[in-house]
Amino acid sequence: MERKSIDVAIQEAGSLIYLADSKFGGLDPGEFHNFFGGAPGLKELTLQGSVMAGSLYQDDGYSVRILFGDLSEQEMEEWTSKISWKIDASSGRIALSGVCDEDLEEYMSDWTTAEDQGSYHLGTYIEVPPTVYSVTIYSYPPGDLAGGWMRIEDRLLFRQCFGKDSGLEFEKPIDYFKRTRPNETPRHWHLEGWEDKPFLSFLIHFTPDSAKAEHPEFEPDGCLAWEYRKPERCPVGIELPLID
Repeated sequence: MERKSIDVAIQEAGSLIYLADSKFGGLDPGEFHNFFGGAPGLKELTLQGSVMAGSLYQDDGYSVRILFGDLSEQEMEEWTSKISWKIDASSGRIALSGVCDEDLEEYMSDWTTAEDQGSYHLGTYIEVPPTVYSVTIYSYPPGDLAGGWMRIEDRLLFRQCFGKDSGLEFEKPIDYFKRTRPNETPRHWHLEGWEDKPFLSFLIHFTPDSAKAEHPEFEPDGCLAWEYRKPERCPVGIELPLID
């Protein structure tokens, strides 16, 4: 499959990243917020392929790469969190956002189709050929808001945010970098924990083959459960051009 990608920025999000077919499985978008926080229904919407949601540990905006085709070597190597399932995009239009309050339907009326290097306040639409897609959302450091990188660099903070142990081997980023990339120069964020340059936060990978989607695991709130890993080599981050 020919590789096609679009990079976008979502300026504001509500501690979520989600995809939803524009019809929301027949649900009124203004009612979507009622399905979060442990209320019943989100699992059912997810299992039928209408919604795919992952919770985040804070509400910062994020950068997203929408990808059709194969991942690059770096994209495959450096992710630290991911969720996988499917989206029934029979409408040919998928909403991408992190906002789900009672005014969502009003917000959506102003959303436009995602374009490369586009910056969107609360959300955007991804235009796709109508079909069912297997979808994986990968999250990358240094801005991995799903928590995978936090599990590696700050075990205590992860426990405080998520209420459980990290399950991965803790290692200071600079030690991790020097151990696995001994002949390379570390990035500023390996030393200071932050970076002024923009980096990719999420990659959404679409594959038109629902047979590859395995039955998902869920968090108690109905969101999909993130899978975490510590890459063999310390990630360096996928640097992006600045999106205005």
